[in-house]
Amino acid sequence: MKILLVNPYDLTHPGGVTNHIFDLAEQFRAMGHEADIIGPAGQGLLPQNGYTHKIGYTMRFITPGDRARINLSPWVYGSVEKFLRNREYDVYHLHEPFLGFIGPAFLKLGEGVKVGTFHTTREGPHIGYLLGWPLVQYWNRRLDGHIAVAESAKRTVNRYVRAKYRIIANGVNFDRFADRQPAPHHLTDERPVVLYAGRIESRKGIPHLLKAFQMLKRNVKSARLVIVGEGGLRAMYMKQAEEMRLEDVTWEGFVAPDYLPSFYQRADVFVSPSTVNESFGITLLEAMAAGAPAVATSVNGTTTLGEDGVTGLIVPPKDEPAMAAAMQRLLEDRPFATRMATAAQERARRFDWANVANDLLDYYTELGAKGR
Repeated sequence: MKILLVNPYDLTHPGGVTNHIFDLAEQFRAMGHEADIIGPAGQGLLPQNGYTHKIGYTMRFITPGDRARINLSPWVYGSVEKFLRNREYDVYHLHEPFLGFIGPAFLKLGEGVKVGTFHTTREGPHIGYLLGWPLVQYWNRRLDGHIAVAESAKRTVNRYVRAKYRIIANGVNFDRFADRQPAPHHLTDERPVVLYAGRIESRKGIPHLLKAFQMLKRNVKSARLVIVGEGGLRAMYMKQAEEMRLEDVTWEGFVAPDYLPSFYQRADVFVSPSTVNESFGITLLEAMAAGAPAVATSVNGTTTLGEDGVTGLIVPPKDEPAMAAAMQRLLEDRPFATRMATAAQERARRFDWANVANDLLDYYTELGAKGR
């Protein structure tokens, strides 16, 4: 089958949807399918893999808790037309298909089965859907299939785009994160490590993690917090940690994908402190696959981590004392933490990309797609 994965976000900046698309393309190609990726890109370097294509530039677009880089130019239509002049695909799989004009251009010009995946969760009104409601209704008629990555994402989009949604979650390269690696060279001692990994933006809840870690340090003085990731708010949060006189906080910045499993595996506790608008935690799923005991908020904990007290600990968002207590429990009761981590790792195995890709291929076929 020949599949085009269309990304509305900047291909050169790591993020949940972008990482999802790259991993999915790799899995499809490993299974013998032709999978291409297309999306906008800024000044960063595109992967030189022969199947990733740039179409248009990006600008910062502020949404609640996030500052995504997307393309908002209607002139991208001509570039899409040119790209498709000598190409045909069996499936056009558009992620957040109505964000910007790239997705709608492929909806109009593509000749294969068209599938949209919706990743976004909003508890309140979704301004983009409200402002673009007539266009969204028009574009939606060209979609053959609708996917939501979680029930929360389905509830969000179904308020504005009525359709029959298939729930197909995000995936993880299970073996890559589960296969043991040496610990990072600067984390080889016995001191407990609390780990955060992900984009550094407001909806991720890092200020609450810093306050919870400050509470934890009163009782577990040897603990240290390791923060992996980049984002526009990193400097502000570093200043906040300094003003709080927090010791033992390490800001790792960007960590290459090949080394990321070693950080998860070294973690005595992984924390996902998200506060809003997260359907499914990809870094949380990676930590689970790596065998790290986890604490998550209810924002993405129930969809990703699973059952509180069985596969990890789930706390209310922004509840710093509860987060601190959960971290302390996992650090001090290591048999309990090991049971949680083992159960979470088995749960993560179900989301291996091979399983997710097969679910998608079955859905494509159900919608009428046929391989060339």
